[in-house]
Amino acid sequence: MAPRPFPVSPPDSAWLRMEQPTNPMTITGVVGFGAELSLDKLRRFVEERLSRFDRFRMRIEGVGAARPRWVPDERFSLDHHVYETEVPAPGGKEGLQALVSDLMSQPLSFAHSPWTFHLVHGVDHGDGTSGSALVVRVHHVIGDGLALMHVLVHAVDEYFDADVPTGRARRPRRPVSERALSTLKNAGAEALDLITKPRHLGGRLKAAGGGAASLAHLLAMPADSDTVLKRGTSPVKQAAWTGPIPLETIRAVGRSLDAKVNDVLMSSAAGALRRYLEARGEPVDGVTVRTATPFNVRPLEKAHELGNSFGLVFVALPVGEPTAEGRLRLTKERMDTVKDTYEPAVVYGILQSIGRAPMWAHRFVVRLFQQKASGVLTNVPGPTETLHIEGAPITTLMFWVPQAGDLGLGISILSLDGVVRVGIAADAAIVDDPAELAHAFEDEFAALAEAFGAAG
Repeated sequence: MAPRPFPVSPPDSAWLRMEQPTNPMTITGVVGFGAELSLDKLRRFVEERLSRFDRFRMRIEGVGAARPRWVPDERFSLDHHVYETEVPAPGGKEGLQALVSDLMSQPLSFAHSPWTFHLVHGVDHGDGTSGSALVVRVHHVIGDGLALMHVLVHAVDEYFDADVPTGRARRPRRPVSERALSTLKNAGAEALDLITKPRHLGGRLKAAGGGAASLAHLLAMPADSDTVLKRGTSPVKQAAWTGPIPLETIRAVGRSLDAKVNDVLMSSAAGALRRYLEARGEPVDGVTVRTATPFNVRPLEKAHELGNSFGLVFVALPVGEPTAEGRLRLTKERMDTVKDTYEPAVVYGILQSIGRAPMWAHRFVVRLFQQKASGVLTNVPGPTETLHIEGAPITTLMFWVPQAGDLGLGISILSLDGVVRVGIAADAAIVDDPAELAHAFEDEFAALAEAFGAAG
């Protein structure tokens, strides 16, 4: 049975509207296998399991219009989505990074559902495993990271259930309470009022509490420091990723300061950026480098649904702090503060609003957000066990998030079966070699592990 048409939701429409030639709104991922996966098996996997999710068989009618909608793709064919290609020289991880970079720079077509799979073979993953690899590209309008992780988990051999097309709902991490969402359902209108009437800011900061105070604080936040990370974007994107980092070692570092895994990893990102800036003779003392970090706001009972249900928090990474230990302490303090605010739900309300607002308001908000950050940093928890697709074990899982407006740096953290990998997506006009940042992240974490006696 063909899926029924339905409107693109306001939050999804917001991400659709952010599409531009120099910054495609495409989530890119790599699934590495410890064995070879044939094209026939991949096509069967997509046909039997992935295609059960309606959006993967639908296209968007009215891209660029005020009210776009999802409609059945009458010409749906795997030939439009699933390809077999080769890893460019010199092969291995370096060649795979070159392929990912090339594909990441190409906008997806909206003639069909905006997603593609590129299958390559004989890849040495650089971590002791080799086999096929799958470069996955999915437009943000289809879903966010948690939604797409749900699709993957419920399509693998271990959990696929033909009688339950969308799988069972899993508990998302750190959901915002229903009370918070109810209180802030009109945050978009409030945001537009403060944007168009900035004289209201002072009074709101003094008098308002809860969500309104978070909104006023967000809008009054000063711009990020003018570093090399704030250059304009280009059509050329590049990707790199770290080697596997043991999750238990990350936890051991965190235990020393009662810090979460996410605190440790964000602190490592701060140190990596400090190293990168120092290597280019850039000042670091007193410099503010914020990242826009997604927080899930999807209700528990809707964990299985595709689409975008997250807000953003703007976290100042302590790049000015000279020691790895000090950076971790400051990161933990700042993240603890963020967790007690309404900011994620406020931003989600703004995204709902600009998804239907006039384009001038949409562009204004995107510019406002990009002034307050130098990049995007996201952390998605992956499977805690080895999973398989058509019998091939998944040994590597990595992804890169897009960056809206003129932001050109993305840091993506993903865990799989006891290890963590960190992906760097960077515009070539901003970061000439993202592998340098990936190595800086590894060096920073190694310094943290040594400082807290967790190095193994």
